[in-house]
Parts: sequence; C-alpha cells; structure tokens
Amino acid sequence: MSWARLDALAGRASNRLFGELVRVEPQANSSRIVVGGADPDRPAFEARATLDITDHSDHARGEGTRTGSRQDVVVQEVALLIEASSIVAPNEMPKIGDYVVALDRPGAPKFKIATPAGQNGGRFLFMLVPVAPVV
Repeated sequence: MSWARLDALAGRASNRLFGELVRVEPQANSSRIVVGGADPDRPAFEARATLDITDHSDHARGEGTRTGSRQDVVVQEVALLIEASSIVAPNEMPKIGDYVVALDRPGAPKFKIATPAGQNGGRFLFMLVPVAPVV
C-alpha cells in the first residue's frame, strides 16, 4: 500500500472522528483589509473538515515594564484542515479573505482565512481569524 493511500485513509478516519460541517463562502477581491462581497465565480460549498481552536497564554515581546512584571494575554489560534478530495473543482480552493462558517457549533461562528493553503499530507491547512458577529 502506498504512502498516499495510507495518508488518505488516515485523513478520512480523522474527519469521521474530529470533523465537523463547515461552509466556505468565497469573497471577491478579498485581502486582509478589504472585502468585496461574495464572489459570483466561486460558489459557496459545505465540507466536513477539522476545525481546531486552541487558546493559549502569550506575552508581549520587548523590554517589559518598569516593575519587571509581564502582561500575559490569551491568544486564540484557529486552524482548518480540509481533505483535498473535498475540493472538487480548482476554483473551489479557499483563498485569503474567504469566510468559513462552523455550522455544527453553537451560533455558527464565522472565521476569515488569514493564510493561504499549506499542504499537510492529503489535506489543506488554513489559519483563520475570528470574525466578530454583526449585532
């Protein structure tokens, strides 16, 4: 059995255990700063993917404070792993600025893709940032 076949089997097993339903909403003229609205050339699609939200404590880099104390903040890292087989057409590949909605989570939180796809075996890895809900 080839390594690629084993990796694909492991990815599907991981999706069955840890995956959840997400909707990818492509955005036109997207960047980290400007969003141009939904992209008519790339339809939204739903896929089962692994969404990992990790909170950890971090501190500011630099000289510190006069008292020698250190201010820690809680930082959230959000990673999305989508199996390559979930992306059927080349124009479905999520890009920076596209939205990802976690449909299985309470309130369906929305995230924005902050980094381009990296390859992790038979899966694509994206780093996301939370999008504040519209009130």
